[in-house]
Amino acid sequence: MKRFKKGIALALSLVTLSSVFVGCSSKAGNEGGDSSSTSSSTVVVDFWTAPQVVQYNFWEEKALAFNETKTQVNGKTIEVKVQQMPETPSSEAGIQNAIATGTVPAISENINRGFAATLAESDVIYEMQDEEWFNEIVASRVMEETMKGWAIDGKQYVLPMYVNPMIWQWNAKALKELGFNEAPETIAEFDAVLQAFVDNRDKMNAIGVTHTFYRPSLTRPDQWWDRWYDFQMPYEAISGGKPWVEGNTLALDRESAIEAFELIGKFGNTIQTGELSSIWVEDNPSVLVTINAPWEIELMRENGKVYGEDYVYGKALVKNEGDKPYNYADSKGLVLYKHDSISEEEHLGAVEFIKWLYNAENSAQTDLDWLNATTMLPVRGDLDTNEAFTAKMAEYPELAALAESAPYGIPCMANSKMTDIQSALTESGMAPYMNEVFNSEPLNPPSAEQYVDQAFEAMKQIGGLE
Repeated sequence: MKRFKKGIALALSLVTLSSVFVGCSSKAGNEGGDSSSTSSSTVVVDFWTAPQVVQYNFWEEKALAFNETKTQVNGKTIEVKVQQMPETPSSEAGIQNAIATGTVPAISENINRGFAATLAESDVIYEMQDEEWFNEIVASRVMEETMKGWAIDGKQYVLPMYVNPMIWQWNAKALKELGFNEAPETIAEFDAVLQAFVDNRDKMNAIGVTHTFYRPSLTRPDQWWDRWYDFQMPYEAISGGKPWVEGNTLALDRESAIEAFELIGKFGNTIQTGELSSIWVEDNPSVLVTINAPWEIELMRENGKVYGEDYVYGKALVKNEGDKPYNYADSKGLVLYKHDSISEEEHLGAVEFIKWLYNAENSAQTDLDWLNATTMLPVRGDLDTNEAFTAKMAEYPELAALAESAPYGIPCMANSKMTDIQSALTESGMAPYMNEVFNSEPLNPPSAEQYVDQAFEAMKQIGGLE
């Protein structure tokens, strides 16, 4: 078993937070793999969930069901123990601190490709691509194509669990008032909708629609993750799915990046930048379009909002009809941690838990239970053909609509400096560009060339990229 590398600089920089997080694992004070959580007859496997109640409840239920199977490793019964990972200052910081202080669990969810690259670089998570059980799971969930986008230097460290295709969410009633029965799919159709809004502002204001687009984070470098949604989503569709970074090279296509900036710039001074809460549960939403939030589906249903009547999803906008609507995949999954504080039996127990969840018999039910609990699409290639999901998709047309965009989702970059790179994009490019956009009229975006060039240079410098 490979052991923990001491060089995880980012984690060690957070060691001062240990007093905050040390209570987040039963492994506190455990050293050298002599697990105090392992008795002569039982091996306790710590599992960390995302810091959301619905996800904790899902995993707690699954752990209890697994524990009832009395699965054994080396003659010892495996018992999975579930708890939420720290949320403050971030779940990533909590995990890094746990690695630095020896309180890391054997397994966790909530890991995206970018953070996995950081963990893989420090050799604190296991590779899975050569494991027979891993490849059987990939086959049972029809994930072969999906996994190509998850590779990190040709290796697989994450078992993807869910995907939220990040696309446009349109005010269906406002679209109809403007004469459109469907959401735009091409940039030309998008321009037509914006022009109709400009020509009918009084009419829109009368039904409470005062702005075209809601996005308060456009000038916030500290909210670097939002560039996944408002930059990467249109960029992927415009560029044909091209990456941000490849190895040590900034691979963003300059012309596509300019077009993505200027697409956002077309909203002009009609962007709502003030902080609002729950726009879509208002009687009359005040905006024409936002970036979608699939995790709010149940909230909208609870407030009487009907998909197709109150709101509708629109795919990422493409340049030409027939182009593939690539988008950003808000997708996370499971990883297995390696550390001196995690015994070999705990690691093997974690593997047994994953195998049980996604074996041929349980795979579809596990993913259906996840979908029912979270309304977030499981990462599967057969959502539209597997009978296990037919009833759910019929009951939730909004999920069926999202599933159409799922095959075109591109996960985040696999680079340990992702945070710095995306912050630089905002600070040197998006933020100054948007300050100019806010003073422009709709459909008259300022040129984004200098801002994109500034951003590229900043991203190269801070990311050590060519």
